[in-house]
Amino acid sequence: MAAGDDEVATALGLPVADLVLLAVVVAVAARGAQRLGPATLGIRRTAFWPAVGWGAAVLVGAWAFDGLLAVLAGGGGEEGGSGPDRVSATLALLAVVGIAVAAPVVEEISFRGYLFAALTRWRGPWLGAVVTALLFGVAHVFALPPVFLLGAAAFGFGMCLLFWFTGSLLPCVAVHSLNNAIVLAVATGGQLAWAIPAAPLASLLLLLPLARERAPQAAS
Repeated sequence: MAAGDDEVATALGLPVADLVLLAVVVAVAARGAQRLGPATLGIRRTAFWPAVGWGAAVLVGAWAFDGLLAVLAGGGGEEGGSGPDRVSATLALLAVVGIAVAAPVVEEISFRGYLFAALTRWRGPWLGAVVTALLFGVAHVFALPPVFLLGAAAFGFGMCLLFWFTGSLLPCVAVHSLNNAIVLAVATGGQLAWAIPAAPLASLLLLLPLARERAPQAAS
């Protein structure tokens, strides 16, 4: 019972920590912007099908890179002795909200909408993407095995490119949420498979009402 309570507390702490981080980012951004609005942080509408194409390319590339890392680390052939424990409804909901909804929204606003955008204005998109990706990887040092930190950085680099080519944070949030939801579904032996369609939809529904401006023409 105590272990379950600890898991619930940890899952509940994730969205709370994300909200604190988001508040800090917005406060810092407000000090450096004459007029801070959702569009300032990349929350803008964009063309649907190009966003789907770029998002799919980034996600497939990230998975392929993670697969390569797993093979190089010799982790591809592990066999578990038993399946994952049954996840309670409360813990499942909190985990999905914290990991597959809140975290993608907050991390994309923080790393792509604010940090990458600022670095791009300073030194251009490629250096901005590299620096942002490295910091994104470092931010996951306590959440991922060391071998997959490089994969997190590569994913962060892909998210920067997705933001750059679409001009909008919405595709980044959707792809990030989808990725995290798939990870949760796999980690729980399919118990949280419902999060795969639900989490990206919930993430986008949180931001779509704020996306009143259209993204500038996609970068080439």
